[in-house]
Amino acid sequence: MVRYESELMIFARELELEDRQSRLQQELREQMAVDDHLKGPGELAEERLILEEMLEVVEQRDSLVALLEEQRLQESQEERDLEEVVLNRGAGLRWA
Repeated sequence: MVRYESELMIFARELELEDRQSRLQQELREQMAVDDHLKGPGELAEERLILEEMLEVVEQRDSLVALLEEQRLQESQEERDLEEVVLNRGAGLRWA
């Protein structure tokens, strides 16, 4: 249950980041619709900030994917270890 809850929390965070990335992309499209020569320094700086935030969101999403994969690998290893213990104990049992 703890693993499942952890996965759900990661998926929820992933959805939040996906939504944020989508909103940032829309903001960037709107900013880029105006020619650069018509933009002031503030508008160019805002574009740069949007791009930086988008990169940060992408990095966070990548980290979540890596974390989820790491958890799955750990879970798989724990299941193999448990199966090995069960099989080893079963081999030691003798039916009389």
